[in-house]
Amino acid sequence: MGAVAAPERSLAWDGCFNVRDLGGLETASGGRTRHGAVVRSDNVRRLTARGWEAALAHGVRRVVDLRFENEEPGEPNAHEAVEVFSLPLHGPHRSADTEAFEQRMSEADDIAPVFTAGYIRMLERTDRVGAAVAAVADADPEHCVVVHCFAGKDRTGLVSAILLSLAGVPDEGVAADYAASDPGVARLCESWFTSAASAAERELRQRICRSPEDSMLGVLVWLRESAGGAEHYLRGAGLDEQQIERLRLRLLSA
Repeated sequence: MGAVAAPERSLAWDGCFNVRDLGGLETASGGRTRHGAVVRSDNVRRLTARGWEAALAHGVRRVVDLRFENEEPGEPNAHEAVEVFSLPLHGPHRSADTEAFEQRMSEADDIAPVFTAGYIRMLERTDRVGAAVAAVADADPEHCVVVHCFAGKDRTGLVSAILLSLAGVPDEGVAADYAASDPGVARLCESWFTSAASAAERELRQRICRSPEDSMLGVLVWLRESAGGAEHYLRGAGLDEQQIERLRLRLLSA
């Protein structure tokens, strides 16, 4: 009898562009992360009725929304069958912060360190990150959790990286999962790219939407060398032993 094929990690949920199951990644001990436990996504409020059917069939019953309050005014509610935890990783949006980030991105020869520095600043808000990860830890273990932001790349990528690192996925595997957002984010942002007023503006927008592996590798070095690793970081962010154990049970295959 032949080997059973691994479930597909990329998920086609109508209305979203960048959806992946965190299952199927090899850990340092030779195991694999569990399929159907945590999904990373761009904004699930964009899902069509058919998209929600696919998400519910995947087992989703909890959504962890990392966007700041009122990030997309007037958007539809999530499906009534799911519970939504709104846990912003950023504080209120400030245009000055956006302008400073865009300036750094436009001037950088290498954009990876710019992303890394921004991600580390998010990790330093331990209360916000801890609350988001705790919402995953405290979910019903029989159901899947979706973690999302706007594009499913930055805020979602950071929380996903912590989860995968806790599960024992090597840095290279975590960074590769982060980089896998490139095609979906490009599709999501295509109209934003084409509406740019100049070639320079288009290039800046494309830079902002990229996911260089080195960006996440830099974060993981910081997580290990400056924060003591994922478990130590999460303890400092307010998670207790039971929550950390529940995360491992959720993330790892039997």
